[in-house]
Amino acid sequence: MAAPSARDALPGEASCPICLEYFRDPVSIHCGHHFCRSCIERCWEWPTAGFACPRCRDTAPERSLRPSPELARVLEIARRLSRGETLGIGEEEEEEEEGEGCQRHREPLEVFCKEDGALLCAICRESRAHRAHTVLPVPEAAREFKGEIEARLQILKDGRDKLLEFREAEMRRNWEYLETTEAERQRVLSQFQRLRFSLEEHSRHLLARLGELERDLGKVQEENVTSLTKEISRLDTRVQELEEKCRQPDRTFLQVTRGSGMEPPGKENLQLPSSPLPELEKKIHRFREKNILLEETLRSFQDILMFELPEKMTVTLDPSTAHPQLLVAPDGSSAAATDPPGDGPGTDPSVLGREGVTGGRRCWDVQVAPAGSWALGVASGALEAAGETPGSGEWELWSMGLCQGQFWALTSLERIPLFPMPAPRRVRVALDYERGQVAFFDADRRSLIFAFPAASFKGQSIQPWFLVWGEGSRI
Repeated sequence: MAAPSARDALPGEASCPICLEYFRDPVSIHCGHHFCRSCIERCWEWPTAGFACPRCRDTAPERSLRPSPELARVLEIARRLSRGETLGIGEEEEEEEEGEGCQRHREPLEVFCKEDGALLCAICRESRAHRAHTVLPVPEAAREFKGEIEARLQILKDGRDKLLEFREAEMRRNWEYLETTEAERQRVLSQFQRLRFSLEEHSRHLLARLGELERDLGKVQEENVTSLTKEISRLDTRVQELEEKCRQPDRTFLQVTRGSGMEPPGKENLQLPSSPLPELEKKIHRFREKNILLEETLRSFQDILMFELPEKMTVTLDPSTAHPQLLVAPDGSSAAATDPPGDGPGTDPSVLGREGVTGGRRCWDVQVAPAGSWALGVASGALEAAGETPGSGEWELWSMGLCQGQFWALTSLERIPLFPMPAPRRVRVALDYERGQVAFFDADRRSLIFAFPAASFKGQSIQPWFLVWGEGSRI
């Protein structure tokens, strides 16, 4: 009969009841049973009602894991026996003592070699390998290295403290900025609310004025109709009387006429009543003048908002979209006309900006030259229809420009002449994508040049568009 192996000879308590292997980092729990630390922690990862022992099901309200170093040493002996190793009496104590001394000479390690970074015994210190090296007693070397580590530790702590202070300062500044933005938000809301209330109050006042004028007109109309109706009735009565007299026989007619003291013909006095309508007409005219002034003020206010509110962006010209007769700067900041353009189709000397707009409010300023001709604005679908000309139906255009001294508003289909104006040096293009608005301003005078009616961009990317025409022309 074969002799039992070392594993078979060990008691069952040497194996974990969960993984059925030798204990790894054994711990005992509240009921006294032992388990691998990792096994019991996995079992107790999501406790439902207390912490139950997987073996006896005894439950504890709190988790308790007590290390078992004695069992760990027994298990180490079991593992070595299972590998066929033998252990002498007191071998562990000897290994611990050897671990604290020189493994070669069995002498205590008393000095530290700084060059090799190794602990040496007295015999190793006098050897040829370490004779020329700097050595220090272990306590002194430990103090020296601890001093260096403490210095580095202090540097790290100082750096950490500085970072903590910096973080606190950054957080304070961030909160201050958040408070500032919130204050600005409340300020904007308050200003526009006051403006809205003021406009509503003015609107109610103007509507009340109109109501008064309407009531005055109704009252005057009623009085005029009443007065005129009475006068017409009196005249009808007089006409009827005279007609009856005229139908009498001649002798009777003459006797009645002379005896009644009737005024001879031509003595009837007819006076038209004075009309109050001219005075009301003056009131309506004054109201219209004030209303027109108010409309101009509101339009100017809207122009200011349209000029100031959009986010300013930098536009870079895209040389790949430039006409061959345009010279585009390497950095995409300018374009100039070179040769006179041809006469055939597709010869418009234009160029697009790299940046597209697909939402929001954007604006950009363009410096224009007084010489030559130029135009600028936005184009929709221009990249997809590269090489096509305006009016081809492939892309749409909203722009304005100067051609031979005349300002024009230009679309893909038509040209609209604009009123004469001083030539601007800088033109601001303002785009409101959601509202479909494109407006042009004299950037220096902050005055509106022209604004297109609201359009639909149909979700397409809007590209800045520029045209330079004629010798000396440049943007």
